[in-house]
Amino acid sequence: MIRLGVQTFINYIWKKEVTFKVPMFLDKMNAKKIIVPLLLIFLCRTDGILAQETPLTIKVLSYNIHYGVGMDGKKDLERIAGVINTINPDIVGLQEVKDSTMMAALGQLTNMHDVFGASTEKETPNLYRLLDIPVPASQLHYGDGILSKYPFDYVGNVSIPSASSSRYEAMCINVDLSKKSSEKSMVRFITTHFDYLNTIGSQMARKAAVEVIEAAFITKDSDRAYIMTGDLNATPESEVLNVLEHKGWQKGDFDEELPTVPSNTPRKQIDYVLVRPKERWKVIDVRVIDEPMASDHLPILMTLELIPGD
Repeated sequence: MIRLGVQTFINYIWKKEVTFKVPMFLDKMNAKKIIVPLLLIFLCRTDGILAQETPLTIKVLSYNIHYGVGMDGKKDLERIAGVINTINPDIVGLQEVKDSTMMAALGQLTNMHDVFGASTEKETPNLYRLLDIPVPASQLHYGDGILSKYPFDYVGNVSIPSASSSRYEAMCINVDLSKKSSEKSMVRFITTHFDYLNTIGSQMARKAAVEVIEAAFITKDSDRAYIMTGDLNATPESEVLNVLEHKGWQKGDFDEELPTVPSNTPRKQIDYVLVRPKERWKVIDVRVIDEPMASDHLPILMTLELIPGD
């Protein structure tokens, strides 16, 4: 609105005969040559103000998709993709993805960039190799994944501690949000899945997993903006959430618990979207999506505003 008004005024001055009250030593043309550049400077400053007044807002989803198997026992990737498409998030962290083929299919169904992170070694696990036992498919192909509307650079994938028979990982990308912003905006995005047992070993493993993620993906650049999604298998009052909070991770200024499991009768929250540092983010909203059938977890959605760094 401001830009159009100023531009119209400049065109009017340049093309029309306009009487200016100027010193006698300036004629009308000289006055135009002085005033128009000044207005152009004002226009540029106005553009900067308008750009600053338009915040970069993104929607981030965390979703444990249970390998595409719903509460009705049916495997239906199109149903999972339909949930994601309806929500229309900018970035999605997925847990319990069967393999890279499943991840690629979800990328096609949602029309988003995709990447898969395996939770197991690429080589045959040592126990099976030594005892010459056929390796179950479940031990070779499962992990997490990320979907993004925007291009990204793959940072890495690391194994995290587990005291159960399951293997877990954390994966990381750098997302380029420049297409959504007038300035170059990079966000580091992590998704993960923590150990699930309610034992001392698993509790310790979850806390140790935080340290692995810190060492692998958190840099000394305090101004970098981070997002982490995940099935943390821990409730908001748990020790591991306290550890994450002390590290600087924020789940928003909302006190209420947002139950995510089981999806048909949710009783506790174990799925999260977390951000850091607090100075780079304004949490606009956090809510659980009511989808009781597609998976055994409910997706959780956070709407965020990225605050420009120094």
